[in-house]
Formats: sequence, structure tokens, C-alpha cells
Amino acid sequence: MTDVREHIMETAHALFCSRGCKAVTMDDIASAAGISKRTLYEQFLDKEALLESGIQWWNQKSCNVMETITKEAENTLDILLKMHHYKSEQMVKMSIDLMSDIKKYYPQVFKNTILASREQHRATTKAFLLRGQAEGIFRADINIDLINDLFEMMFYFIHDNNKALVQKYSYEEFFRCTAICYLRGISTEKGLNYIEQHYGKK
Repeated sequence: MTDVREHIMETAHALFCSRGCKAVTMDDIASAAGISKRTLYEQFLDKEALLESGIQWWNQKSCNVMETITKEAENTLDILLKMHHYKSEQMVKMSIDLMSDIKKYYPQVFKNTILASREQHRATTKAFLLRGQAEGIFRADINIDLINDLFEMMFYFIHDNNKALVQKYSYEEFFRCTAICYLRGISTEKGLNYIEQHYGKK
């Protein structure tokens, strides 16, 4: 990937996140990137191609962050909390219209990138929930598939379908009232003690 191509995707990502993808034109992207439209179209056939490549590029960056979190976290519970914190922070930084724009105007891009990313995240979360059970951090009597389904629904429904909630609360409040409260409910005493020590109210 050339520096020019990555610079374009980074610029486009910032514009899409702040304004949504429908309102941003290729002219806007070229201007913000400080390049000619010719250079832009030499790298990307159209806005849809740029959007898809840009989301895939950002998803890879997110995967790199997740790998770092996994390596540096103290245990499985710490991994899940830090992953959810990172995801919450990124989601709240996005324009409230971005996901709905992609889903409505670029359904194939939504399927190829957003849904694919969510499936990957879902599989990763399930693996860590199972690992947490084996470590005695999560209760043995819970249905992991159901817990994973509810965790995913809670996280994405708020951002995808309820603008008022996302606009009303900070990502810190969102994080505390979703991930922390939810994981408290499925944690053993060992897990609860860890949450209190590291994520209790400051």
C-alpha cells in the first residue's frame, strides 16, 4: 500500500466519521487530502471503492490494537473490558449517520466490511468468554452463546438504532453501563474482585 493511498484512506475516514459517508464527496476528500481529483481516482475507482478499502484498512488497525490488548492484559476479563472500552470509544467518535448511511446507500460494502468485522468480533468474544469460564472468572452455569448474543445486541443496537442515547451520554458512561455492569452479572467472586479493584468508581 502506497503512502498516498493510505493518506487518502485516513483522510476519508476522518471525514466519514465526522459527517457520515453520504454527505462527503470525492471533491471533499481530494481537497482535505491536498491532492488532485486525478490522483484520487488513480487510487480509487469511486467513493464506494474508497469506502470499502478504508473500512477494511481501519478494521485491520483495530485488529492490531486488539492484538496489543491481548498481549498486555492481565487476564481474560481485562481483555474483554479493554476491548469493549476501545470499541465504545471508536463508535462514539463516529457520526451517528455513518453506519445507517453505509447500510442504506452501500449495502454490499456494509455486508463485506461491517458485518464481516462484527462476525469476527463475535467469534473472538465467545472464545474469551469460554476462556474466562475455564479460568474461573466467569460463572460455569451461564449459556455462553446466549451471553454472546445479548452482549452483541446491547452494544450495536444502541449505536445503530438509538441516536438519542449516543448523543446524550459520553462513551465513558456508555462503557460503564454496558460492559462493566454486564460482566459483573456473569462473573464469579474472583471476577467481581478484579472488576472492583481495577474498574470500580474512581
